[in-house]
This record gives sequence, structure tokens and C-alpha cells, in this order.
Amino acid sequence: MFNYLKFAIFQVIGFISSLPLVRKFTKSPQKYSSEEKFEFLKEQATKSLDLVNIKLNILGKERVPKEPVLFVINHSSMLDSFILISSTPKPIGVVIADVPTWKNIPILRHWIELTKSVYINRENNREGIKSINKCAENIKEGQSMAIFPEGDLTWVKDPKSLVSDFKPGALKIAYKAKCPIVPMVIKNSLNTYEGYEPIGKINSKDVEVEFLDPIYEHLENPKLKTVELAKTIKEKMIYEMEKYQLKNPVINQEII
Repeated sequence: MFNYLKFAIFQVIGFISSLPLVRKFTKSPQKYSSEEKFEFLKEQATKSLDLVNIKLNILGKERVPKEPVLFVINHSSMLDSFILISSTPKPIGVVIADVPTWKNIPILRHWIELTKSVYINRENNREGIKSINKCAENIKEGQSMAIFPEGDLTWVKDPKSLVSDFKPGALKIAYKAKCPIVPMVIKNSLNTYEGYEPIGKINSKDVEVEFLDPIYEHLENPKLKTVELAKTIKEKMIYEMEKYQLKNPVINQEII
């Protein structure tokens, strides 16, 4: 619990101290680059993980294209958003579940807007399509986006899986934006956070993050079904996670 308290206090102090930046960026958003707006969040995420001794080994950054992309990430832990932001080599907007929790967090909601993150309604298809279109527009305008296509934590959906089934409609963002997809595999993050609530236990762990080769199949063949592409990406993620487990047999594995 001590790790959690340190972590939570650091978030409060960090985001309160960011208020001058929020005011500056909100007042004249066009004057500042995506990199300038994203810098605070990346630094906050990195320091947060360091504070609780979650060490990241990041592989494959050189595989990420210079052009805007859609990052597709597996989702085992409540801390995966911090791992994502700390690891990504370029500014991103994140696709976030449209629930009151995120919208009601003071200051953070302004950063969500500044980074062009997008809320998505999982229950209303019409609203969901609007969110997908908005993400695609952001990418066309130069802003890379990131999504957790499982739609929930892996172990909540399927406790026996390394990666649970994707919501394939999420990949439509890349079809509409005509951009590459970069799978991002987070390995061994499951037990970094115990629980499914805002208050939980944080454990110090070594986590490996790997960016896989960019995917262009949907651009070469626009008729490729999202269900098939989702299955391919999921299988690639599982393959890399299984390799990691074989190399690290003493580390707590992703399967509960």
C-alpha cells in the first residue's frame, strides 16, 4: 500500500503543478507543438513508474514509422496507460472509455483534451462510430493515436488468456485514416497493480515493452476484414509474450 500512496500523492502534486502549463496551452493551443504538450505527461508517467520501482525495458522503437500511426496495445494492468505514455517515441492521443471517472478528474481532463485523446462509447454504436471518425481525423492531421482494443483488462475478460479477444471495430481507425498500425506488446505488467478499482496495491516489477513491425496489410487490401486483422495482431502479441515467458521463467507470468 505504501507504493500506492507514494504514487497517488505524486499524481496530485504533479497535476496541480501543471496548471500553469494547462492555462498556457489552453489559451493559445495553436502556438505549441504536440511534442511540447505531450512532454509533461511523458515525464509524469516516467517519474511515476520510477517512484514505485517499475522498470521498463523498451524494444523496437526504431520500428515505429515517422508518419502518424495507430498504436494497438494489450491491456493487463491498471498502470498500462502510464507504461504506454512513458514508452511511446512520439506524442499520442489515447482512446479512452467514455465513463464519468475520466471526465470528472480535475486537471487531467484538460490534458485529455490537449493531447486530442478521444472518448469512445462502448455501448452506443452510433456514438462509437463518431469517436472512430474523430480518431481518424486526428491521425490525418498528424496526431498518432493509441488504443487498447481488448476494451477491458485481459484478466477481467478472460482470466486464462495472455491477450483476450479484440473489439475489431477499433481497427477501423487505421482504415479510415489510411495509416500504419503498430502493435505494442506490454509484457509482465499484470501484477504491477492488484485490483480493478482506483485504489489498489502497486507492486514493483520489471516490465518489457516491445514495438512490433508496422502493419500495412489493410492499406494494401482495404477489403481485409477487421476481424481477420485483429486475430493476426492478437496472435503476434501472444507469440511475443510466450517468448518472453520462456526467457524469464522465474518472473511472475501474465496468466493469473
